[in-house]
Amino acid sequence: IMCNRSEIGQVILNILINASQAIKAKKEPSGHIWIKTWFENDKVFVSIKDDGIGIKRIYLGRIFEPFFTTKEVGKGTGLGLSISYDIVVNKHKGNIEVISEEGKGAEFIVSLPISQN
Repeated sequence: IMCNRSEIGQVILNILINASQAIKAKKEPSGHIWIKTWFENDKVFVSIKDDGIGIKRIYLGRIFEPFFTTKEVGKGTGLGLSISYDIVVNKHKGNIEVISEEGKGAEFIVSLPISQN
């Protein structure tokens, strides 16, 4: 696909870091992260799913806002998902979908057009 590889790598890393932190916050001995890739029509998809604490429904509409974080003061900047959104949606004309259930985990699905034309 036509993309900035380092920027897309940053998006995936940001989502993976959040997934690992969500698993750690659940305070269970272990957790899982599933990564799936596929393509349909003129888009490629990356799904990153975890079985961490999930995202509260009241926060779902705000998670891509700059400086919004659900972490304790001093534990997060609230910029990771905001930057990821900008990279995917504004710079690459893609989309990020979030599916989450509190206490059961979250899934981020990033879709990117194969061609920027």
